This record gives sequence, C-alpha cells and structure tokens, in this order.
Amino acid sequence: MKKKLTSFTLTLLSIILILGLADTVLGCTKEDFDKAVLADSVRQLIYIGSDGSIDPAAAPIQRNGNTYTFTDDVYAPIVVDKEGIVIDGAGYTLQGSYNGTRTDLPIFFQGTGQTSGNSTIARWSVGIDLAKGTIQNLTVKNLNIKNFSIGIWLWTSNNTVTGNAITENILGILLSASGNDITGNYIANNEQGIFFGANEPGNIPTNTTLSQNCFISNLMQLSGCICVEYNETEDIHTWDDGQSGNYWSDYSGIDANGDGLGDTPYVIDVLNKDRYPLMQIPVTPPTPAPKTPVELIVIIGAFSTIAAVAVIGSKRKRR
Repeated sequence: MKKKLTSFTLTLLSIILILGLADTVLGCTKEDFDKAVLADSVRQLIYIGSDGSIDPAAAPIQRNGNTYTFTDDVYAPIVVDKEGIVIDGAGYTLQGSYNGTRTDLPIFFQGTGQTSGNSTIARWSVGIDLAKGTIQNLTVKNLNIKNFSIGIWLWTSNNTVTGNAITENILGILLSASGNDITGNYIANNEQGIFFGANEPGNIPTNTTLSQNCFISNLMQLSGCICVEYNETEDIHTWDDGQSGNYWSDYSGIDANGDGLGDTPYVIDVLNKDRYPLMQIPVTPPTPAPKTPVELIVIIGAFSTIAAVAVIGSKRKRR
C-alpha cells in the first residue's frame, strides 16, 4: 500500500526539484544557478580558489594552511573551490541580505533584476556553497550563518558542519548528498531547519550523522522528500547517531527515567524520526573571543615604556 505525500511536502519537493534538478525543470543547471549568484552586482561574493587563495584578499578571513579563520563579521556568500579545508568562524557571523521576503524561484531563474508588478524579484543566495561536485571534506565550524536563502548547501559527501548557529534563513541546511556529519549546531528560526533531497531522483541522502543539534522554532524543523509516493515497507530514516539525538523545541514527550532522553521518538513523519530526542538544549550559538581594546593596548605599552625608562634612569643615578 502506498500513501500520497501532503500538499505541504509536495510544495517543499518543488523547491528541491527547482534547486537541485533545475536542468530538467527549468533548463537551468546548478552551474547556471551559481553564475546567477556570481553576476549579482549588489552583493559581494568571497571565493576560496582551488589554489587556496581568497578573493577578495581584503576579506576578513585569515588563512593558515587549510584552515580559514574569520577575524570579523562577513557580509557576503562564500563559494569554496578547494577540497579538504576548514572554515572556522571563530564565533563571528556570515550574514546575507535575505529579509524574510519570499519570491518565486521560477521567476528568479528567468532573469536577474526582473519585477513582478511593483515588486523587485529578490535574489536567492547561498551562505556557503561548493563550487563543483568534486569538492568534498569541507568542515564548517564556530560560525553564525544567517539571512540567506540557503545557509549551507551540502551537495557532496564527507563534509562536517559542527558548532554553528544557522538562523533566519529560508533553508538552514540543504542536504543533497550522503555521508555528511551535522552535529552540535544551533538551528533556529528558519523556514526549514534542514531540508533533505537528492541530486538524482530516487537517491535520498543516507549515512548522515545528525546528533546533538538544537532545532528551535523553525517553521518546519526537518523535512524533505524526493518521491511522489512512498512505500510503507521502506526503511525508516533515523535522525540520530544510534545513542543520542537532537533537541526539538516542539517535542512533547517526557523523560520519566531522567536519562536526558525522551521516552518516545520525535516523529517527523511516517518515514523520519529521531529515536533519542534530547530533553535539554545541548549547544548555544558561538561567540567571538573578547578583543583587547586598542586604547588599553596603547596604555599598557605607554606604562611599560615609562617603567623601562624609569628603571634605566635609576641605574644611571646609582652609578
């Protein structure tokens, strides 16, 4: 026996089909989508090249080998074209220009700068994106990602997203490939916390580690599908690591034995559940380390100089 998906899920399915399979739906490939973003003359874009370079070089990101550490907040999307790197937000924020205004994706793909009635069509943006399907082993940590259409787009495998706050986006994380680790993140106030779909029809992402995350007040905490119908004998997709799961702000279960885990699973739908929902919030958004004020550095330097001069003067008088 097969069941139909809800109209809401089908609406979400149309989003993933437009984004991930745009070449068949709209005659627009993932590469075309990225070109449209690159062509945006209003919003600057930061590009980490295959040679490890950062463009523009003045971006507040410091490179040390394969680690790229934020030194301040960044107001631009990042495209990664180098495999095996670590993006360390150091508690700073990567912020886009999305202000909560939803527009229609097909209209967006028809061209840039178009209008519908008296309203300008807003551009869709990706906070952190991979330049091509061969780029893997990306780690994103300690970063606040907010105000993008898509916070992070994982359309390759073997990537790690940990210790981040992903908030106020349309899709917090778009998960389109298998074998990724998403752990210890604060995912809140997005339209979709995580949306999982596939790059190829019938190939739903598997082997995803999803644990110790907070899902707080997203309109849909986790959702997605690639099928029009599903079979009741299909294996359940579990969103936990086999021992502990995630915190869900709309979980209504109890913890009678006090082990910190809900006594009943958090059920997303008939095919998706967290078997070990957490009862307490395990993580909070990252914050940057406090900086020593420049004025204080100057004062300390001045006192050090005065003290050194005083010591030298005293020694000379003794002679």
